[in-house]
Amino acid sequence: MHAPQQQLRRSRDEQRAEYAGRRGLPMPLAGLIVWTPCHLARIIGNVDNVGKLPANIERVDLIIQQQTDPQIVIRQTDHAFLSGFFAREWGNEKFTKPEPFSSFCLAAAEHDNGWQEWELGAGVDPKTFAPYTFMTVPTEEHIALYQRGIDRIVKVDLYAGLLVAAHCMELYDRTRATIPGYSAKYVKSQEQHVANDFVQRLRLQQLRLKVDLRNDPAMKSYIDDKLIKINSQRLEALDRLSLYFCMGMEENTTIEGVPLDDEGNEVDWAVRAVGPKQVTVDPYPFRRDPLEIAILARRVPKRRYADDIEFQAELASASFFNIRYSIRPHGVANSSFAAGR
Repeated sequence: MHAPQQQLRRSRDEQRAEYAGRRGLPMPLAGLIVWTPCHLARIIGNVDNVGKLPANIERVDLIIQQQTDPQIVIRQTDHAFLSGFFAREWGNEKFTKPEPFSSFCLAAAEHDNGWQEWELGAGVDPKTFAPYTFMTVPTEEHIALYQRGIDRIVKVDLYAGLLVAAHCMELYDRTRATIPGYSAKYVKSQEQHVANDFVQRLRLQQLRLKVDLRNDPAMKSYIDDKLIKINSQRLEALDRLSLYFCMGMEENTTIEGVPLDDEGNEVDWAVRAVGPKQVTVDPYPFRRDPLEIAILARRVPKRRYADDIEFQAELASASFFNIRYSIRPHGVANSSFAAGR
């Protein structure tokens, strides 16, 4: 069982320094990514800075827009950073701000951090000769990398770790196997027992984390199953919204069951493309309007690759570019976009 939260509490600088060391990041950048709301917004939300992330943040899995030629490749970490940016922007007169806010934003920004070690080099599926994507990684590897990521977050923030564990368990929920990006969709029948065992381990880990968090007076009020479920739903909604942009927003979509508040009231987000790189979300959850975002991407030829090395060489030679989007509320967006704003 984890030590009580009060035994793990250290200065924020100490936590940031340790976290940076584990991720191989320079300490100031780790602080920006994990702890500082305004700086996280600058890294992701300011389109002038998006291309300036340090080169050592390379070890991530890939999201590949396979409908294009050349294919557009986006790192899994950049998808997660975008989720974290959305989390920092959540909250207005309609949508209640999540609490504990810093822990929630950390969970959103780092929910896929376990992919780093797996993606030392981009891989090619030996059966198809196509690059692996986050949806085609073998189940046992997928489970191992997610468990590693959860354990890493737990060492920094128990509540964030609890949310990521709950999120990961939802990914393997067989009732959601029709949703693109959900792991349950890609589990083969002969692998189902492996996924089931993983889900049981995640349930036990969450129980242990709840016990430890209830021992911390500052966190005890947040360890209510209803509130944890609501924040898990928020994290799921932001994950799906980020994937919508990263996967190329081919069609309009609806994201169901998005919490309005902490009382159990929910809405469905209608996400609509209304112009080139112009999207509306209704009802609108963010504090800023418009919300300008940019995603780092690369282009690689859509073809068969002989092996990992050939694809890695192609990827390494590809230049980064920014995919930019503007997000607005539905009613306001129609007139503002039409006016060329």
